[in-house]
Amino acid sequence: MDGLPFIPGFRFTDITKRDHHLSSQFRWKNGYAIPKDKPTGIGKAPLDVDYILYSKTLGTTGYNPTLTYGQAKDPPKPIVQPHFIMFDGKCLSFNGFTQLLQNQLWTRIECANAGYVQGCLLKRGQIPNPHRKNKTWHWSDFNNGVELSFYGVVYKLCSCNSFTRQFLTSQGMEVDVDKPVPDDPYMSARRQQLLQQKKQQSVTLALKFGFENRSIEDDKLKQFLENDGKVLRFYTVWFDEGCEPAEWKFFVLLYFLAYDRVEIYESKNMGKTCGQTPFPLFLGKIRLPKDWSNLPPNFPSIYLEPGNKECEEYYQPKDFIIGNTIFVMGRRFLLYDCDPFTKAYFKDILQIVQPESIQIFKPKENFPTVSKLVIPPHTGIGDPDDTRQNCLSLIPKAPKTLDFVTYVLNSSKKLRYKLKMVPVYEVDNLRDFIMEYCIGNDQMSIVELASKNSGFVKGRFMSYTRLRKPGTNADEDQFYGTKDFAIGAKLHVRGSIFIIVELDLWTYNYMNENKAKFTQDAIDKAKCYLESKGLIITLPKPDVINQNSITQEISLSKHNESLEDTVLINKINQSNINI
Repeated sequence: MDGLPFIPGFRFTDITKRDHHLSSQFRWKNGYAIPKDKPTGIGKAPLDVDYILYSKTLGTTGYNPTLTYGQAKDPPKPIVQPHFIMFDGKCLSFNGFTQLLQNQLWTRIECANAGYVQGCLLKRGQIPNPHRKNKTWHWSDFNNGVELSFYGVVYKLCSCNSFTRQFLTSQGMEVDVDKPVPDDPYMSARRQQLLQQKKQQSVTLALKFGFENRSIEDDKLKQFLENDGKVLRFYTVWFDEGCEPAEWKFFVLLYFLAYDRVEIYESKNMGKTCGQTPFPLFLGKIRLPKDWSNLPPNFPSIYLEPGNKECEEYYQPKDFIIGNTIFVMGRRFLLYDCDPFTKAYFKDILQIVQPESIQIFKPKENFPTVSKLVIPPHTGIGDPDDTRQNCLSLIPKAPKTLDFVTYVLNSSKKLRYKLKMVPVYEVDNLRDFIMEYCIGNDQMSIVELASKNSGFVKGRFMSYTRLRKPGTNADEDQFYGTKDFAIGAKLHVRGSIFIIVELDLWTYNYMNENKAKFTQDAIDKAKCYLESKGLIITLPKPDVINQNSITQEISLSKHNESLEDTVLINKINQSNINI
């Protein structure tokens, strides 16, 4: 049946098969469905692909794989790397020492406080070999026990690291056994000297305090472990005669029991907290000597500060008693109080009872009062606002003269007036000016109009600026404002006097809408002027007024630039208003 084609009528079912159910494709493990490794067919029968009958092998007799896959390629040849790539980042390392010919002592190359130059003694480069003419030192010349001479300095190699030994061995060289670097006689003598000093100090300490077999390092470690975090706090006062006038200054003295050091902070007004002044630290953390000026006669105090060897006696906790005076670098400090922990420590540990605190006078009655700083008067150079900002801060900022929101809302609103100059000469009668006042920033400008045969060129007479009132101090903020503008009012502008003679209709309408910014006299004069010019016409009052009557006000206005020859209807309001 295997040779039959797979078409209807040529395939027959197995009559012996009785189980026709489809087996599951998954298996369950820990509550999860996992696909089976080898699925089965219907009735758990093996699939066709698993039958051995379907597996056929092709005969290999006379089969040439070259016809299918082509000619086999030769294996790739190894790439030869140059030396500068093969040995990049690899270096040979040896340990050794050099010899000082002055005292014939072998000395390590790196030694702390040796007194000669250390670190990189010779930079990277090719060094000529004195044993080979016209050749340089090669890595094959280095080995343990070899003496090298580089520019007159002899170095002896003692040992090398594992990479150096492995590399030299791979190149066919025999590396000698590593030898330790010989000890420096000077360093050995120095260590013995320090050891003797420590033993002598231990003996002195044992005789003084009655215990043996303990070193100073052990005592310092025990002191630190027992007293770490324990600080004695005292409140002191010092009468400073160096300042004018002399005054009392208050401080907080801290004594650290862990390492017997003193730290002093300045306090303000008898305060018992540190850091109330901009720079509160008065004395850094040091061991406080009782007499800092008692130094040996041969001590070079010009360029050195005294240390533990020069100062013989230091302040200890038993020296800090309330009422006593201590000397801090030549200054007399009076102890007048301490905190509760300090009192308990003196009572329990040192068996000393601290006296009661000393009542110090109130500093307000003795400290001088600081006068209030006053801004100096304006010198006449620059703007007074800029001068004031220079006095308020070291890095001046631009003065704020207006509100930004107010400026944005009113920057386009400008009051326009016509001015006449008070004549100084007869030709001044022919000059006409237009003034604009910006409501957003309170600045005003004056422009001169063109006039025939006057001899004056039209243009800007004064740029936009805030104009000060005459007779006022430059330090006072008194400028011309809306309440100063009225028909017939005088304006003093930098040596010239102007009189307001006209205004436009928009300015009059703005005055009616914002009466709080103008005086009533200015509004009345503006109305009278516009009525006299025929720019405002008010209808006569009728005898009977009905509820739906209409009051009309016809306004004849001119263009803002010419202020004449143009008639406009201002507004028509429909309301019940008694005219």
